[in-house]
Amino acid sequence: MLPSSLAGLALVFGGLIVTSSAMAQEDPLATRRAINHARNSGALANGGLRQYHPAGCMFKDPTENPCLAQQDANGFQFKFQGGPPGWEVLGLPATVESTVLISPDGQTVMQELHQEIGASTSGDDVVY
Repeated sequence: MLPSSLAGLALVFGGLIVTSSAMAQEDPLATRRAINHARNSGALANGGLRQYHPAGCMFKDPTENPCLAQQDANGFQFKFQGGPPGWEVLGLPATVESTVLISPDGQTVMQELHQEIGASTSGDDVVY
């Protein structure tokens, strides 16, 4: 291969890296993955779906979702309540409030806090 061909290949390859990076920032599925991870995080931290159900908003489309508190370069932050199975349908009060931060690509739980509603912040928090 000629040196000029190698330079051209490097430019093409470099362009693919930049394009790939830009695509990751604009991944249309990142928000969907993020809400799925946040919902699962809440369920796992609170005993699984047999004991705990996240708020209904966590099962809806992430676009304009009231549970999506913030979306920026740090990722997706979800704030939502949860309780025993059927709590919303039965009109029961929520028992847990969760805040979950998911990475910007929607693939990693970065930080989570699950706190019993009405409990003090002394020992009932579950932080990961």
